[in-house]
This record gives sequence, structure tokens and C-alpha cells, in this order.
Amino acid sequence: MIEVTNLSKVYPSGCKAIDELSLSIEQGEIFALLGPNGAGKTSTIRVLSTLAGFDTGTVTVAGHNVDTASAQVRGAIGFVGQQTGVDNFLTGRENLMLQGQLYRIEGHELKKRIEELSAYFNLEDSLDTLVMTYSGGMRRKLDIASSLIHKPQVLFLDEPTLGLDINSRQVLWQLIKKLNQELQLTILLTTHYLEEADRLAHRVGIINAGKIQVIGTPDELKQKISGDAVVLVFESINDQVNAFFTAVQEQPYIRNALWEQEKLHLYLDNAPSNVAAIMQTAAEHRVQVKTLSLSRPTLDDVFIKYTGTSLEGDEGASEEPWWAQWAGKGSWGKNKDWEKWTDQGKDADAPEPDNGDGAGRQEDQAQWKQWADRGDDQNPEQKTPETWPDKKWDGGEHWDKDKSGK
Repeated sequence: MIEVTNLSKVYPSGCKAIDELSLSIEQGEIFALLGPNGAGKTSTIRVLSTLAGFDTGTVTVAGHNVDTASAQVRGAIGFVGQQTGVDNFLTGRENLMLQGQLYRIEGHELKKRIEELSAYFNLEDSLDTLVMTYSGGMRRKLDIASSLIHKPQVLFLDEPTLGLDINSRQVLWQLIKKLNQELQLTILLTTHYLEEADRLAHRVGIINAGKIQVIGTPDELKQKISGDAVVLVFESINDQVNAFFTAVQEQPYIRNALWEQEKLHLYLDNAPSNVAAIMQTAAEHRVQVKTLSLSRPTLDDVFIKYTGTSLEGDEGASEEPWWAQWAGKGSWGKNKDWEKWTDQGKDADAPEPDNGDGAGRQEDQAQWKQWADRGDDQNPEQKTPETWPDKKWDGGEHWDKDKSGK
């Protein structure tokens, strides 16, 4: 379904984002691409989805060459980026309708497709409310639904659960599995969450410095890390610690040893029996061990082996508040009117919108919606900027003072 051969991309700055990358993804497969920030994950997805050019290599997606048949590729794929692509000032239905019209889906067919997707993503009850009242998880579901409006064969998900709480994340994991199993969608996703890759992916590829370092199933990759995993954290790295490291590597039960900043990862046979021997060696070298932990090898251990760093605790860039997406664009951004409007809402005892905790804040969502709907009791489901509270809109770029003109 996706074939990449010797793909390279160099930015004008001279940065080589992708370096002779080769990759093959089968139809109906979920493939997770893992890598530290700047490793080339997003650049790769942008090339595969025709959003960026490349310098050398060949790329085929759904049977179409990205370089010579980009229109056909775009018709065969859905794309969900790191930042939400939905319009907060439209309803869910209007967002889906707009996306469908961009693909020239019209009339009864588009209406039927919207109803199918809203039911599939459990958005029926909120389909005719403004997206700004949605939780983070709901916005993400609408984002994915929009990308599927034209029934693509391949779905690209770039950090699909970034910024969501664990409950919303798990809901989306179940949804992604469902899409893959029921619709036979081929899915390529990037993620900072190792658990996400472990649960979802049929195969995982680790990329670093624009190169694929290793590919395999999660179990295959974990099996490459032999033995149990012991992690030692030191107060500081000094000559005694370095001498201890040299000594402990010589022990027959140690299979591998890797440094990650101040952490030493040891992989050994029968760790419960040999931890005491490790601590004895540390004492002999007058080394202060701050913490010690013992576990079976995880994808994080695989990641450390091939990149020299850990993904644990690294969630990438956090998502901006909804009004910040317009910052710096026209007079709205220059005057920060959207931020002021949000702050005024807080001063008026309006609750903050849910930033992604899923179903855990339904009461707050209802209060926020009620506040957003003030000023038009006749038809609270259909909102336009003219009807928003305490503001006067001149029909162009500018918000004036309040409705009375004061």
C-alpha cells in the first residue's frame, strides 16, 4: 500500500530531514513511526501525503506515484495533523459538510456520509453545536471523521492523541483499532506515546536523524533487548561512577549496558538474584545510587538502544488554546481580541472549555455552551459571530465594543 525507496529531503537551511529512507507498509496494516523530536517523522508523513516535496527517491501510495500523480494520491488518503484542522466557529455538521464539498461530494450522498460518520464516532448529539464547545477528545474525533469523509484507503495520523488526557487517549485507541479492523484502513501514525505504539501497531519503525534504525513487531523489538532491565540513577556522574560502570560491564551476568544522561540501563540475566551483586560493586567503588528500578524490557528500552534517548515524559509540543490559532493573523491577532474575549468570559464567571479530559467534564461543557449561546435564546443551536454576547461585529475583521456601542 505504501512503498518508499531511498527517500531523501534536504531543507534550504541544509538540514537533512530524511536520509535515504526505505519503508514498505502492507494493506490493512497499522504502522507506527517512533523517533525523537527532529528525527524526521513529520517530514516523512508530509512527503507521503503530498504536503512537501523531496529531493531523491521514489514514493508510491495506494498504487500512485507521489511525484507524478499527486492528485490521485490526495484522493486516496486522509490526513490528520498535530494541530486540529476543524473550524471552531462552525458546527460539527458544517465542518463535515465543508470537507465533503471540497471533495465534490454533494446532495444526498454527502448527507448520508455525514450521518454515517457522526454515528460511527458517537457525535450525533453534538453535531449541530459549535466546535468551540467540544472537548479535546471530541474535536479530535471530528478531525478524524473529516479526514474519512471521502472514504480513503490510507489514513495518516501525526501525533493523533497529543495533548489529550489518558481517558480520551484510550477512547481514540479503541476507535483507531475499530477503523483498521472494520474498514480495513491502512494507517501510518507517529506518536510520542510508547504505550500507544505497543497497543495499536502491527509493526513499529524507529527513526533517528532521518534514517530508519529498526523495524519489527513490538514483541520482536522487545525481544532484541535480552534479559531483565535494571535502571540506576546517580546523584552525579564522576570518576567513581565511571569506574563502577567499567567494572559492572565485566560481570558475566551483564548482557548490555546503555547510558541515558544520568541513568544507567543494565540488561542482565536473572536480575532479582544479581541486583545485590550490582549494589555490592557500587559500594566497592563508593558510588551513591539515587534510585534503582527493575522491569522487563519495554519499547522505551528499544528506543534508547537505537536513539540514545528516552521517549518517556516527552509529549512534544502542547496544543494551543483555540483562540491562539488566529494569533498574528490580521487585526484580530495584533490586538489579541480573542484572548481578551476569553478573559472577559472568565471575568463573567464563565467556565473554561474542556481541554481534552473527555467525558469527565460534561457539566462544565454544558455551562460553557450556555455561556457561548447567550444573546440568542430563539435558536441556541445556530450561532454566528453577530450573536455572540457583549460584542459587536462590523462584518469584517474587527470586533467593536459592546452591543450598545459603548
